[in-house]
Amino acid sequence: MITEPIASFVLLLFDESNLALLRRSAAGAPWQATAHGPAGDSVDAAAQAGLHAVAADCTGVTRVAETGGTALYFALVEACRGGSPAGAGEWRRFSLREMAELAAAGSLAPELAAVLPAVRAESIRIPYLNHRENDYIYRFRTEAQRNRAVYRLDAGASRLYQSVLCEAIKRLKRTKERSSAAPAVLDFGPVSYVLPSHFGFCLGVQNAIERAYETIAENPGRRVFMLSELIHNPFVNEDLLARGLRFLQSDKGRPLADPATGRPLWDDLRRGDIVIIPAFGATDDDKRRLIERGLELNRHDATCMLVEKVWKAARRYGKLGYTVIIHGKHEHEETKATFSNSAIFAPSLIIRNAAEAEQLAAIVRAESPVAAQSLFAAAFAGRHTPGFDPVRDLARVAVVNQTTLLRNETLRIIDLLEGAYAARFGADRVAEHLFSESRGDTLCYATQVNQDALVRALAGPLDAALVVGGKNSSNTFQLFRLCEQQLGERAYYIQSERDLIGPSDVDHFIFPHQPGDPRGGRVERRRFLEPGRPQRLLITGGASCPDGLIQQVVARINSFFPADSLRPVEQVLADLEAAGV
Repeated sequence: MITEPIASFVLLLFDESNLALLRRSAAGAPWQATAHGPAGDSVDAAAQAGLHAVAADCTGVTRVAETGGTALYFALVEACRGGSPAGAGEWRRFSLREMAELAAAGSLAPELAAVLPAVRAESIRIPYLNHRENDYIYRFRTEAQRNRAVYRLDAGASRLYQSVLCEAIKRLKRTKERSSAAPAVLDFGPVSYVLPSHFGFCLGVQNAIERAYETIAENPGRRVFMLSELIHNPFVNEDLLARGLRFLQSDKGRPLADPATGRPLWDDLRRGDIVIIPAFGATDDDKRRLIERGLELNRHDATCMLVEKVWKAARRYGKLGYTVIIHGKHEHEETKATFSNSAIFAPSLIIRNAAEAEQLAAIVRAESPVAAQSLFAAAFAGRHTPGFDPVRDLARVAVVNQTTLLRNETLRIIDLLEGAYAARFGADRVAEHLFSESRGDTLCYATQVNQDALVRALAGPLDAALVVGGKNSSNTFQLFRLCEQQLGERAYYIQSERDLIGPSDVDHFIFPHQPGDPRGGRVERRRFLEPGRPQRLLITGGASCPDGLIQQVVARINSFFPADSLRPVEQVLADLEAAGV
């Protein structure tokens, strides 16, 4: 293949806010790149020399594109916060949008204006120039690094996040973070509560919440936004909003407007604003919008490292030549972010459940390319990368997950695909077409251990089960599904104690699991406690459910019984301590 020879280079140095450091020789002169010049004998060496001439604190250079005979390089400076590089002339920082405005006004040097389209096309790489392949944007904090003070900022925070009952259960029962134990039983006399060993906040949620409160506290006078909901819990999000945080878009990606102006908040972002990326991560398109505006990403990126683990798996499979099948909900923020990352490295397709896996299996087994194309177009429109060819791109596939789904459903999907490839190519050739060495290992371990602990708690006698979580919480719904399978209509999905109308009634939320279900998203009032006999109730919470909500649910149910019939909390906790692990 003949390639155009590289005659010159342009190098741009960026700071931590994705601002390019440009210089000009005098007022009114065009703004120039950090370094540029002829390629010489070695374009890489020329770029390195150009960088070191102006920024001794650089972190190296990365060639990102070749365009019009010019090699384009990016570099990141970390020790130049607020200062200027060496070299004559005036230095100034510009966002990519500001550079586009300069180009339109004829105020960029010709060699820089010529490569600006390539700069913008490759902008997603800027915040990650220092990241190696196995680095994570943000690692979980150790126990010593945790900031538990944010959960006790005031009475409102304490009520939302604190629970002596939940703390005791987790201390005694959660002896291993990744392994479930026997459930805890809180015996109040006329009512007993069974709580799994694992429930509530996972490490990714804890990290995201602590970082959000810290960011607000550490930046008085600055506007702090969240890309979308921090986590899928309305009470946590409402508390953060009350402290000054604002959301740029809904959990479905719909831009939100400033009530005062009616303008989308995205349009009013400016330098100095802070935008926190939630635990679900963000699509590359959303990140590019922030980078274009010169807003810092990494310091305020709360993407859960287990979500990023899925992205890394998709990249690995793509580099091995597999198409990536994403088991997830196409409308969910996490799945959108995973698809965005996966699409860079491989043809990618989102399937929702085992029923859609059966449709995909039928496409694999199709007897002709025309039949495969027809079946695919009918079933998966809008949920695949551009130009997806089911004959070509389904020849070799690997499966990753939205991290909050049921492991058994993922295994069912893999089994269905194994059967399809065995029927199409023979049982001895399945491994050539389906990567199945890691069966469901991109599920979040916290989601899995919460499910395992719940299964253990469901094994005993129960009158009902209450699952507490936000209405748009996928992992909460998976917990509810397990309870519903065991208890039918005696399993309830609630957001808080407010849904417990009285001893006889509970407002149960019908999760919109199947698109088009007319009942999905509605609240249905159901019968609750059976009068006249002791009750044994299971309570659990999703990974975005604060402990305080669990305690408030217990307190609300206890209020349905005569106070003098209830055993004191101190005795209940003493029994729990005596029982130990």
